[in-house]
Amino acid sequence: MQPNQSSAVPFKLALGLGMIGALGPSAVDMYLSSLPEIANQYQASFTHVQLTLTFFLLAMGAGQLIFGPIVDAYGRRRPLMAGLLLFILCSFGAAMAPTLDTLIALRFFQGLGSALTLVVIMSMVRDVSHGVAATKLFALLMTIEGVAPILAPALGGVIDAHFGWRAVMLALAGMGLVVWLNSLLNLPETLPVEQREALSLRSACKTYLAILADGGFLRPTLAVAAVFFFLFAYIGGATLVYQQYFGMSAQAFGLLFGATGVSVMLGALFASRRVSRYGLKKLSTVGVRCMALGALLTLVSTLSGLGLPGVAGGMALALFGLGIAESTLMSLVMSSQDKSLGSTAALLGAIQLSVSSSASPLAAMTLQYGPAGWAVLLAASTLVVCLLTALSLRGVQAGYSLAGH
Repeated sequence: MQPNQSSAVPFKLALGLGMIGALGPSAVDMYLSSLPEIANQYQASFTHVQLTLTFFLLAMGAGQLIFGPIVDAYGRRRPLMAGLLLFILCSFGAAMAPTLDTLIALRFFQGLGSALTLVVIMSMVRDVSHGVAATKLFALLMTIEGVAPILAPALGGVIDAHFGWRAVMLALAGMGLVVWLNSLLNLPETLPVEQREALSLRSACKTYLAILADGGFLRPTLAVAAVFFFLFAYIGGATLVYQQYFGMSAQAFGLLFGATGVSVMLGALFASRRVSRYGLKKLSTVGVRCMALGALLTLVSTLSGLGLPGVAGGMALALFGLGIAESTLMSLVMSSQDKSLGSTAALLGAIQLSVSSSASPLAAMTLQYGPAGWAVLLAASTLVVCLLTALSLRGVQAGYSLAGH
């Protein structure tokens, strides 16, 4: 399969990439309802327990910088299988962690495994598609991956309620094993040997600096990072807001959290079907405006009598917009480069996840002021998203869809 030549990507390939991409979100979402239980078991503060999420995200971000040149040098398939294996082993280890510090360390290495797989699948998208086809594939991946935030919290809540949080980690290991087997059987190598780049530290640094100096890459990357900051600020505070302030059980929280996550999938599906007609500029603008309106509704609901229905409704609208914005902005980022796609994906992932890793502790800090403090953080972050998206789209024609890029 030659890179950048396919206008239509086989569904089996898209499904396989989506399954891989769903592992990282599952490793975040599936155990969220277990955080209070983990804090009780280890007799630790909630802030300390949240480091299991923070270090996971840091590893996913920083790890991609290491792995980007590797997948450009050695291809996609072998690094992918290694990353999945690391994820599986660390998931098993996390299920048996004797101390909280051990759990945090294992989550860090679990995040490294996720980082390697993310670099691979982002690179494979651009190996096999470009232009409108790439935008549609990114959106399709998000649609498939959108199943994770829908099912994972509910599944995690059920598993935790019956078997405890350690069983949640075992479930993640099982999911990783299924994905590993599917990848082994169904995913081809997409980077021909003649298009690979020699691995050297000096060359890798020069490549990263050249990509960073490209405003066509940096501006939409910062916008994507702001979108992810919003997402993880929501994730980092939702557990306490829904369970402690609104009195929901772990299982009910999982169901509601998953239900609002449907919006991300619907937004990505909307982007996939409408990008040819409306172009990236209009769709990106619609997406970020939905995020801002949803966050504003959430803020108003925490300050008024609307309460839980208003918060959940506002987040549903915001996450619908997030699904649109993430698909279109990611396509804009990856289409800014025609070579070193692994390094491009690595920089994108490193920046977006390094920025978003600060969202969870900030969300925990704002919750000292109740749900309203958390809602203010969400609303403020959407304003940043709107500003960065506007800068990214400056000069982009209204109907621009990357079809001829």
